[in-house]
Amino acid sequence: MRNRSHGRRGGRDLHGLLADVNVQGHLPHLRHLLEALDLWTILVERNLRLVTFPDLQLPRDLDDRSLWNRCQQEGWVLFSENRNHDGPDSLEATLADSWQVGCLPVLTLSDKGRFEHDRAYASRVATDIADLLFGIAQEGHYRDRARIWVPLPVSRA
Repeated sequence: MRNRSHGRRGGRDLHGLLADVNVQGHLPHLRHLLEALDLWTILVERNLRLVTFPDLQLPRDLDDRSLWNRCQQEGWVLFSENRNHDGPDSLEATLADSWQVGCLPVLTLSDKGRFEHDRAYASRVATDIADLLFGIAQEGHYRDRARIWVPLPVSRA
């Protein structure tokens, strides 16, 4: 079933970041980085949380379409390594036929191995996630694209 609801505008409905099953073990490391970068307090002050499937009582085998729809309905930005591209209920198929401007984006970790082993890279990921969440929550920014890969590309002057 395709999602026919319109994406929410603005950021008042954002609750935070939902870690997909393939990165939920990385959430404590992400939180530690956010704390070390003095960004965690700002997230907490804005009532933005970092949660996992068990926190929301979601089944581990929830299909991509149902997961994306739930994120949109309940105000969670999905954080994933990458979901499959197979079938009509894959994340790619869901984004292609259901995403529209105003929907919450999916944040996709570009390189999980590097996040695990490269502190500078991991710090960039944490900073970018915090900036993206702030932008979505405060101004409704970043709702003009379905997927955002983190870390963001470094601008070259």
